[in-house]
Amino acid sequence: MSVGSVQLGLVLSAMLAAMASTGCAPITPAPHTDTTDRSSVDSLQAEVTRLNKELVNLQSTLSEMHTEQQAVTTELDLQNRALGRVEGAVATLPDSLKRLCPAPTPVQTQCKEPEVQRVVVSGTKMVVGDLEQIWIDPPGIPLNARIDTTATNNALLGESIVEFERDGKTWVRFAMHAPDSDDPIVIERRVTRHVRTLQPSGGEGVKRPVVRMRIKLGDVQDTFWFVVTEKADHAVVLGRSFLKDIALVEVGARYVQPRATPPASADDKPAP
Repeated sequence: MSVGSVQLGLVLSAMLAAMASTGCAPITPAPHTDTTDRSSVDSLQAEVTRLNKELVNLQSTLSEMHTEQQAVTTELDLQNRALGRVEGAVATLPDSLKRLCPAPTPVQTQCKEPEVQRVVVSGTKMVVGDLEQIWIDPPGIPLNARIDTTATNNALLGESIVEFERDGKTWVRFAMHAPDSDDPIVIERRVTRHVRTLQPSGGEGVKRPVVRMRIKLGDVQDTFWFVVTEKADHAVVLGRSFLKDIALVEVGARYVQPRATPPASADDKPAP
């Protein structure tokens, strides 16, 4: 026997002797509670069964959702394919229409004839307003003319009026102005006679030269007598000597007749 075995035997003997001297009893095992453990197991099994049912329900719901998702995906795919076919048909539609429609026939555009303001007449007389535009020659320009039924004679507004003799005849030189220019237009015309214009203060009156000028107003195109004066409110005044047997005046109206244009024959110049 070895030394270690002897020592182990001595130690065990000493321990047994000590336990005997203290009077310690051996340890009794705990009682076995079979009823309590069985109840807990049943509760756990019931909970597991309930959870399994819920899991089955969830799996069924997920399966239904998956089926619906597949159906929606299939429907979207069908719609996308149909949309692609429509887009393809629309893209080729212009060419199809071109093949169905005949070639366009070229249309020649005709220029619209200019509108012409017609001459207003009443019976056999032309109707004029208080103010009309005439063509006067010389100097061959359009001028505004006031229609004055109180004036006996026609009148021209002239500047720097000077009478002189030429070949034994009396002539007059005066200046007029075009509407769009400040430069004077010098005119020389032979004096056919003189008239005396009445003065507001009375008296003998002032002797004024009378000349022949050609005018065009509406359908009227002829030569008329004009008194050259330095006192007039318009460049041209047409009085009763013009209106007689030619025109009627519509009081308060203006530019009843068309605006002035050159006469049809520009070479038809009035005699001096």
